[in-house]
Amino acid sequence: MGKDSAYYKQLTKTKSEYIKEIKDQLPVHTHSFIDNCVLSYQIGTALGYARDLLDFYEYLHVCNPIIAKIKLNAIPHEIIEKLNSRDIDAYQTHLITARQLNERSTARKMAAIRNYFAYETRQGFLDEDITLKAAKNKRITKKTITRLDQHDVKSLVNAVENSQVATEHAKIYAEATAKRDLAIITLLLHTGMRVSECAGLDIDDVDFKDNTLKIVRKGGNESKLMINEPIRNTLRDYIINERPTLVETDSESALFISLKHNRMSVRSIQRMVEKYGKSSGLNTTLSPHKLRRTFGTALYNKTGDIYMVADVLGHSDINTTAAHYAAIDEEHKRQAADVDLYGENSLFEK
Repeated sequence: MGKDSAYYKQLTKTKSEYIKEIKDQLPVHTHSFIDNCVLSYQIGTALGYARDLLDFYEYLHVCNPIIAKIKLNAIPHEIIEKLNSRDIDAYQTHLITARQLNERSTARKMAAIRNYFAYETRQGFLDEDITLKAAKNKRITKKTITRLDQHDVKSLVNAVENSQVATEHAKIYAEATAKRDLAIITLLLHTGMRVSECAGLDIDDVDFKDNTLKIVRKGGNESKLMINEPIRNTLRDYIINERPTLVETDSESALFISLKHNRMSVRSIQRMVEKYGKSSGLNTTLSPHKLRRTFGTALYNKTGDIYMVADVLGHSDINTTAAHYAAIDEEHKRQAADVDLYGENSLFEK
């Protein structure tokens, strides 16, 4: 899946079309900010900012009686000029109370709004950035890293290998894609790649001679991953023995094919992973991202090399790796608790 692949181009085109639809709903005076986001960030990030800005304007349209009868895309810039920090606080309160968004979702939306007002101020469209005086977001509580242990991993792989699903009817479909599903699960567990990277893989991205896999990272950069024996075996088995039964034309470039004979979508892979998570008896809703966390944490626990983990996972900021993947496992915690750091244990010996 090179950056110039048909899939990647179509993905960019689709997101660009979504951005255009959002711009059509917003006042013209917001367009320069959105255009700046498209130029400054990856297209997915720009789309997120555009959606969050639309959400903010929809809130103003409903809650401000002065503009309630005006079309949303006709809201004048003067309305924005008259806002103050209390209005920003009210929006944040609305997100938390009326919308009941969690801390992370609220922080993301507020980041977009702060970015918008900072841009407006830099460009001279506003005299001051009112978000600087608004209440700061609550500090996001760090979650315990949710990942699978070795027993969970074995149970999951066993469920996929045996097409272990809820009903006999579902088993028929599962058996038709058993090799594909095992290849995907193995790939996620042994590389920690993102589900979007997995969905975008083309058949030509697999190089068994060099034992590499070419992917396009979240930031748009191409990268090569080394593949180990479990990945090679499951991929080769799928490509030789099952993929030909799923594709309808030789021109199909996608590596992972659905029962509808086209490229598996991100959502399809997510549903497949969740399905086998349930059938394997896991006590948590399984997602591709949890498999990514499982890989990252397991690699760190085995190597203790945070830089290696960051590199393999494709993190540009090592702090991201440290915060989300380098969790010390429970055994390490127990060992740390038993370490006699100061030679005090002898004081308590009888």
